[in-house]
Amino acid sequence: MRPLKTFLIAALTEFFAFFLVVVNTRAYTQGLYAWTFLTDAFFISQGFFVSKWMVETKEARGLSAYLGFLIGGTCGSLAAIFVTKFLYGR
Repeated sequence: MRPLKTFLIAALTEFFAFFLVVVNTRAYTQGLYAWTFLTDAFFISQGFFVSKWMVETKEARGLSAYLGFLIGGTCGSLAAIFVTKFLYGR
């Protein structure tokens, strides 16, 4: 697998993971049961598939993956704060 492809896969999966963590946290702190249920299910599924990818793909444990996880996760958290301000009304 090429470094750019590894970076992009890692960045997108971590963007999604951190987006879900923030959306989930904001949901359960506001007592939104349906959103908490939905985001929990997505987060658990995403974690399973990323773990599987990292175990089966050596490149998923290298520098390009690390940088993708770092950048994608950070951007995912920031995007989730922005989106949930509109979605949850706060």
